[in-house]
Amino acid sequence: MQVMVLGSGVIGVACAYQLALAGHEVTVIDRQPGAGLETSYANAGEVSPGYSAPWAGPGVPLKAIKWLLMRHRPLVIRPHLDMGMLRWGLAMLRNCTAARYEINKRRMVRLAEYSRDRLRELRDNTGIHYDERVQGTLQLFRTQRQLDAVGADTAILRRDGVRFEVLDRDGCIRHEPALERVREKFVGGLLLPGDETGDCFLF
Repeated sequence: MQVMVLGSGVIGVACAYQLALAGHEVTVIDRQPGAGLETSYANAGEVSPGYSAPWAGPGVPLKAIKWLLMRHRPLVIRPHLDMGMLRWGLAMLRNCTAARYEINKRRMVRLAEYSRDRLRELRDNTGIHYDERVQGTLQLFRTQRQLDAVGADTAILRRDGVRFEVLDRDGCIRHEPALERVREKFVGGLLLPGDETGDCFLF
């Protein structure tokens, strides 16, 4: 089969590679003069399955109203009279319950863990290097309320067998001693020791 992949970032290149291995004739097209010059050029470079989470969740409708008033908002919605937009909005609202959030997060975490495992397999099979490091990720929380709220997500991670540790301030500093200088700015953190980081552009 002839397959065309649009975009030569980390996802496009990885998909093209897997398709070629499966025997397909693959062409990669990108609007830039070289590979990985858009999103993959300078993104966060995290491979963090445990942090996968849907936008739709409890409290998001109220947050979205606040976001609309922010200058640098994390979500941009340009409302207009369109049946597709209306259907999307209603579907998102239906998924903003705790029960739907749990279902969707579990699905996303499983898919992200599968993707991470395939990345490791690709790395082992090809010898590719992209400044990859398997040292885990540590998410810090500024308030006790934020730290307490992580319980819903860690319950999902526990059910799906994802390793994690909820750390107090001293535990975070033991894991990352450089945090001692800013110890008054956080109360604790969530450590996901299986997470990785890397340079998408080098990939």
